[in-house]
Amino acid sequence: MIPALLLAVALNAPSVPALTVSVRLPPGVGLNARGESRITVQAGQKRWAFPLSGVPDPASPDTFRAARPLSVRLPAGVRGPVTVHARLFLCDRRDGVCTVQEQARRVTLKPGATVPVVMPVTAPR
Repeated sequence: MIPALLLAVALNAPSVPALTVSVRLPPGVGLNARGESRITVQAGQKRWAFPLSGVPDPASPDTFRAARPLSVRLPAGVRGPVTVHARLFLCDRRDGVCTVQEQARRVTLKPGATVPVVMPVTAPR
């Protein structure tokens, strides 16, 4: 009886929209660990911001050599298209040039599904 009740509750629960945001860094480019790299998700007038973290670079303590994928769960009432905005503080470890790069992607949320979002980064110039 209890398993059937749990199944009924689970089936009637609202599906929570989710995103997995991946930042792809080119070779030799890392995230500045001191910068405030973040992902912002906007649906209509509502906005949610999430800080990015990364894998530390042993050769450069102020740099993440890779960004960790970010899992974002949004409130159950959020539906349809959303804008995913990235503000990335980047450092080219070879040339020592640091820049800020911004980009946005428009995606459509799918009930009960996790939508992948990839943010490919170009090397600073």
